[in-house]
Amino acid sequence: MVAGYATAHLTGPMRPPESTLPRTPTVSPYHTICSWECFGRWAWTFISRGHSPVVLGQDYVLGGIRLHPGTAGRAVAMAEDFRRTQKLAQVRNLIEAEDHESAAGIYQELGMWKEAGEVRRNARRQIVTQVHVNVNDLVDQVRKAGIATDYTCPACGGHIRITGETTLATLRNCQYCGSVVQTTDLVDFLTKVVGYQ
Repeated sequence: MVAGYATAHLTGPMRPPESTLPRTPTVSPYHTICSWECFGRWAWTFISRGHSPVVLGQDYVLGGIRLHPGTAGRAVAMAEDFRRTQKLAQVRNLIEAEDHESAAGIYQELGMWKEAGEVRRNARRQIVTQVHVNVNDLVDQVRKAGIATDYTCPACGGHIRITGETTLATLRNCQYCGSVVQTTDLVDFLTKVVGYQ
C-alpha cells in the first residue's frame, strides 16, 4: 500500500537544465507499507518522540513523507492519543503534587469536564477538613491553656469572646451581625494567640 510520497517527488526532480541524459531516480517517489501494523510501527517511531504530523499545504507530513490521506488520518489519531496519554500522566503527577487547579485545567482542556469538577471538589474538601481540624485543635489548646481572648469580626467590628467554653459551632457566625466568620482568618488569629509561628 502507498503510505505517502517522498518530498522530492512532489517538488520535482532537481537537475540542471542543461542535462539531457535520462536520470534514474535514486529514491522511490512512493513510501509503501506492507500492512497497517507496519505503518503503525513506522509512525510510532516519530510520534513517540514528540513529532506529530504537521500540516503542509493540504497534506500532512511525518518524518519527511507527505502522507496519503488514508494514512494521514491514522497518524493524526495516533498523535492525538499519544498527546492525551501524556496529558493524563501529567494530571496524575499534578494531583500527587497537590496542584489541583492545574490538574483540573488539563482535564478541562481535554474536554473531561466531570473529572475537572471532581478534582476541584476533592481539593476543596481536603482544605476544609484540614482547616476544621486546625480550628478544633486550636480551640482545644486555648481551653487547655486557660486563655480568654476576643476575635474582632471583620464585618461589624464586634468582639467575639473565645474562652475555654467556646465551641466551633459558636464561632461559625458573628453573634452581633450574623456574618459568617472565615475559618482561615480564625485559624490565623488563634495560631497567634496560642503562640505558633
